[in-house]
Amino acid sequence: MYQRRIILVRHGETDWNKRGLMQGGGFDIELNENGKRQASRVALELVNIMANRETVILASSHLQRAVQTADVLQEIWKAQHEHLDIARITMNEFGEMRFGNLEGNALRGPEATDESKAHFRDNSYKMTQDKHVCWPGGGESTADVETRGLQGLNALTKKYPDADLLVIVAHGRFNKILLASLLYGNVLQYSDIEQGNTCINVIDQRKDGKYDQIVLNYLGHLRSEFG
Repeated sequence: MYQRRIILVRHGETDWNKRGLMQGGGFDIELNENGKRQASRVALELVNIMANRETVILASSHLQRAVQTADVLQEIWKAQHEHLDIARITMNEFGEMRFGNLEGNALRGPEATDESKAHFRDNSYKMTQDKHVCWPGGGESTADVETRGLQGLNALTKKYPDADLLVIVAHGRFNKILLASLLYGNVLQYSDIEQGNTCINVIDQRKDGKYDQIVLNYLGHLRSEFG
């Protein structure tokens, strides 16, 4: 029997996502029009889950792309379920990893260079070997993000101890790290997890404190975009 369900969503698309640029925690980029449509689709995908609830805890990162995605969820859920009381929270702990001097560089697409791709690849490999290695130029380590992510989640559960559903809107690398920590007990397994824009991850926290994977990187609400 689970104690609470956690739905972890990645934000919608930005122009930087589309161009293949590294955003990280240092660049506060807004959703583009496609990202806003994606946010509406993920809100509708989840709306039935809210039907028999009185209160929903909806948290997001402080960065605009996550805030805007969560705000769309709130707007659509309230429109569909007028009785619903949504506790809307913004937390810095759920912000994207800081990638140091790699932020702003193109990693794919026509703007990417062999140098930028090699720089990312070389540093990324080092980080898969040691969770305490930081991105160069003042970036965070995987352990840094794990620590603040767990702190944020613990703060949320302490503030709402009776909530059996938490919805958190955050970021690609952040989500991977938090999921790997909770599900596998080994944060370095983050590279095994994929996270598309507005993907849905569902995990259950059991009464013994352990976590069970229900679904990761669900993108069925965007099916028409892919075909």
